[in-house]
Amino acid sequence: MKKHLAALCLLCQILPACAGRLLPDNLVLGTLGDVNEAGAAFTRGDQTLSQRIASLIAIAPQRYPVAAGVRIFDEHNRFLLSGQLNDLNGRAVGVTFDPQGNINRIWVLGDDEIEAQKQRQAQASP
Repeated sequence: MKKHLAALCLLCQILPACAGRLLPDNLVLGTLGDVNEAGAAFTRGDQTLSQRIASLIAIAPQRYPVAAGVRIFDEHNRFLLSGQLNDLNGRAVGVTFDPQGNINRIWVLGDDEIEAQKQRQAQASP
């Protein structure tokens, strides 16, 4: 009986780790570029056709300031240090912005998460 109870307790502790991660509703999908003191180059995935054409003509990508307390999560929901941001250059990410327009949270996304987020946003828009 004690073995069954111990196995049940262990199973209950493992289940949250298998549940996946919850992404916020206001997540903005895009591609992260290089990061320097001027901010992070971030190409939004929800651009209109005219914005995409303008970005092809423009030399420098749009930069967003990075908040001092930015939180960065990799594909396995582990924390990364802000010094590792340049390692994410060219990766598909989801970001959230604080009220001042600074990037305050970054999630490195997998293909399944990108598709799920696109479906979620398509259902939310009329």
